[in-house]
Amino acid sequence: MTTISKKELAQRVAKSTKISQSQIETILTELLEQTKKALIKGEEIRFIGYYSLKTAITKPRMAMNLQTKKKMKVPAKRVPKCKFSLGLKEEIEGLKKLSRL
Repeated sequence: MTTISKKELAQRVAKSTKISQSQIETILTELLEQTKKALIKGEEIRFIGYYSLKTAITKPRMAMNLQTKKKMKVPAKRVPKCKFSLGLKEEIEGLKKLSRL
């Protein structure tokens, strides 16, 4: 498995769209910033056919410190959630099946 950086992604998009890499990097940076701001506000972001992003509140719970064996209360908190579309999951699964052959 390989990791693709924002710069590498911008290179790929620039190559396929004929838009300069610096413009693509600016757009990606702004897209990520606006995504972060929307999630902080509690808004849901949907990229139909790909995934949706939102935040959810976890319930408060009791946990145990494994070193001291003391019980402690973990408060509720807001966490980011990502849900991938069924179509994208099926495409990825299809590619995985093909690579096994």
